[in-house]
Amino acid sequence: MKCTIIGATGYTAVELIRMIEQHPHLEIVSLVSDSKATESITEIYTFMNKKNYSLLREFSLAHLEEVGTELIFLATPSGISKQYLEQLKDWKGKVIDLSGDLRLDQISYEHWYEKPAVEPMIQATATYGLSEWNREAIKTSRLIANPGCYATAVLLGLLPFLKEQVIEPVPIIIHASSGLSGAGKSFSEQTHHVRSNENMRLYKMNRHQHIPEIESVIQTVTGQDAIVSFATHLIPINRGIMATMTLTPRINKSETQWREWLQAFYENEPFVRINGNDPEIKSVVGSNYCDLTIYADARTGHLTVVSVIDNMQKGAVGQAIQNANLMCGYEEALGLTQQPLFI
Repeated sequence: MKCTIIGATGYTAVELIRMIEQHPHLEIVSLVSDSKATESITEIYTFMNKKNYSLLREFSLAHLEEVGTELIFLATPSGISKQYLEQLKDWKGKVIDLSGDLRLDQISYEHWYEKPAVEPMIQATATYGLSEWNREAIKTSRLIANPGCYATAVLLGLLPFLKEQVIEPVPIIIHASSGLSGAGKSFSEQTHHVRSNENMRLYKMNRHQHIPEIESVIQTVTGQDAIVSFATHLIPINRGIMATMTLTPRINKSETQWREWLQAFYENEPFVRINGNDPEIKSVVGSNYCDLTIYADARTGHLTVVSVIDNMQKGAVGQAIQNANLMCGYEEALGLTQQPLFI
């Protein structure tokens, strides 16, 4: 499958290049960057200097046809993907958008992202790419909205409980921490080394754009509304997310029984692991795994579900490759079975 990456100089694109190179059936035929056109990716990232990629190109439909592109990865920021999606609406190939531009309807998107939304007809044709929960629809889709990193971690932890109606849908209290790569390559004060090193920073409290994404998917999957209280933190690591969710159960089980229940729920999923040990981000970094841990507190009556993922893998590129495998009819785990980089 011949692939083009649009937005080829960002962190997400660098991870896409690394992962596609390991995939037996995906081939990069073009790297597109309107801002860096005619430059070489191997000069921008000198660690790639033994790679033989053509120069970065400006986007054009004629160029996609010239190089035989069959699958596009949009590794562009939210608000920028929109420009390409609207030019690609009549293009016949497959598109996976790693930004937020296809995840919400027009009204929600413009409220939470504070940017103009993509044309409603385009958004309506997109399939939400949470692979474990939307597998069959992904297989037949041409256009994928790759989920957000926080949303992936949270939804994989929450959806079994909400789907089976074994917890109360309100309140759901979530505290989630992310590594700095989630902020992207562009420089900002909050990701400056002096500001981020030896620090932990709360940001976008009650206004993070993954809040409506989480709530919308819960409503779609379960048929019931849920309201989440969502606090997000930046921590001084490169990669990884830990989401801690406090839930109120409707039925009585021991901690061991809850863990067995969750294990049975996800037993056929290649990338979801139920962990009996205390969770840590290092257990997933560099891999496409999501590790889930559950605690039952007899004193308060609450459940605590903890989800850890690599925000650049299961939270972005790994999930995009997983979706590409499903769309293209390949084995779902192809190119994604690396063990975590624990050391």
